[in-house]
Amino acid sequence: MKLRSFAMLLLLGGLAACGTSPTTVNEPFPTTSSAPMATIQPTVDSMMQTDPMSMTDDMMQTDPMSMTDDMMQTDPMSMTDDMMQPSDPMTDDMIEPTMMPTAESRVEPTIMPTAESRVEPSAVPAEPVMLSSGAFRGIDHESRGMAKLYKQPDGSMILRLNDFYVEPGPDMYIFVAKAPDIHQPSDLQAGYLELSKLKGSEGNQNYTLPNDFDPALYNNVVIWCEEYQVLMAVAPIQ
Repeated sequence: MKLRSFAMLLLLGGLAACGTSPTTVNEPFPTTSSAPMATIQPTVDSMMQTDPMSMTDDMMQTDPMSMTDDMMQTDPMSMTDDMMQPSDPMTDDMIEPTMMPTAESRVEPTIMPTAESRVEPSAVPAEPVMLSSGAFRGIDHESRGMAKLYKQPDGSMILRLNDFYVEPGPDMYIFVAKAPDIHQPSDLQAGYLELSKLKGSEGNQNYTLPNDFDPALYNNVVIWCEEYQVLMAVAPIQ
């Protein structure tokens, strides 16, 4: 009997101490990145889509041979003798063909703005959205602070412990549990998700949640001492 009582005292003493040196973590709040507006800016390639040679193509739309067709519409039987006389190809009265524009005479396109002159879109700040939060309560150990669940602008989620403290202990982990209320280890049988080892016994700290995390399925944040198989603290996040 005395040996059994002594063993129980040792176990209770271990549970009460459950560690000696506190560790402090002070991670910053996951500040948000500034996401640019989804406005498509004109690029140099898109601005140069207008082919400067298209001006020449437009000017060339008039078929020079059409002049001959028009001239040939006159009935040759109605022409007089004077009109039928061959003209000297070298005379000054010869009709000159329409002067085609040269490279020097072409109108150059307006100079488009350069990359330096373009106005960049203004940044639209996007902030994490808090989905739920709850205060820590110790289970046979001292604890305080807040657990907060955030959704990031990119859709990912993080769990943040704010002004957190739990009585120091060895081999501690942080879980999210499905049971609506957590009072003893058997309550974890409803299901839980292990996030990682606890970064510190006090301070502000962030924990990344899996991409498929469903906040509707998990109701509590749990601090667990693996070495002694005991609950240290719980915070509801309904």
